[in-house]
Amino acid sequence: MTDEQHADEQRPGEVSAERADTRSEEMIEKPGGDSAEADGDAVTERFAALNDRYLRLAAEFDNYRKRRADRDQTVRREALRSTLGALLPALDDLHRAVEHPAADAEDYRSGVRAVVDKLDRALESLGVRRMNPRGEPFDPELHECLAAKPDAGAAPDTVIEVFADGYRLGDFVLRPAQVVVAVAAAGVEKRNPETDQTGNADK
Repeated sequence: MTDEQHADEQRPGEVSAERADTRSEEMIEKPGGDSAEADGDAVTERFAALNDRYLRLAAEFDNYRKRRADRDQTVRREALRSTLGALLPALDDLHRAVEHPAADAEDYRSGVRAVVDKLDRALESLGVRRMNPRGEPFDPELHECLAAKPDAGAAPDTVIEVFADGYRLGDFVLRPAQVVVAVAAAGVEKRNPETDQTGNADK
């Protein structure tokens, strides 16, 4: 066997230089090969899945918003129906009083009084309580002071007149009572329950 023939022979597992160069060229022409294409398909599928999920969530939220709006409107309608239903009978009485006025002033006054009582009962049925704080200590949380004046018969900071009653719904003040509050007269010291009228402690 000649040296040339011996050089042409390949040992098992060896790759000729020509074939190695061919493989290198293929790798350069197609970097990543099928792997890159597979990754792109996976990203596309993942995006499609996320987009589908987003659309579903958006649709569900829109349906929830519509249901909530319908429910709120129903609650408001029922609250209004309940309120007006309690007040309408008294309004009917007022209309009848206007259409058929009483000849006697006292009868007319009694009729108005009956309507007022019916309105008060209607408000009480709705949980509304009327406040007339005459004679009570002034409370800025419940009362609105419109004026203050001396009153020898009342302790300072006491409600002595009520221009308009206040109204409460539970602990919530719908309207504070509009009142006049007593103040100490000029030259008169403020009375203290623990002292005498002159402000001096009892001896």
